[in-house]
Amino acid sequence: MSDATSTDSAWDRRAWLVLGVIGLAQLMVVLDLTVMNIALPSAQRALHFTTVDRQWVVTAYTLAFGSLLLPAGRLADLLGRKVTFLTGLAGFGFSPTDDLVAYANNDEGSAA
Repeated sequence: MSDATSTDSAWDRRAWLVLGVIGLAQLMVVLDLTVMNIALPSAQRALHFTTVDRQWVVTAYTLAFGSLLLPAGRLADLLGRKVTFLTGLAGFGFSPTDDLVAYANNDEGSAA
């Protein structure tokens, strides 16, 4: 009986750890979107693009994020969820220069 209790306890801790990691990943997605929206006005001034072009940056991020959810889920089924998760997490490590800000937001939307 004590073996079953220790196995249940280990499983419970692992489940909470997984929940914490997933929660942190979701926080990264939300923070990335928030930082992008806060930084866009200054990027707009620095790169000299119009308000309409600024909206295209947000649209590109949203389209990349939304359109790759299903293929990323299938990739997770084929390669494993851990590998796919870590690959997507590495996509957030890309730090763009000022010239590549619009493209980098699209890449981060893809990684998310």
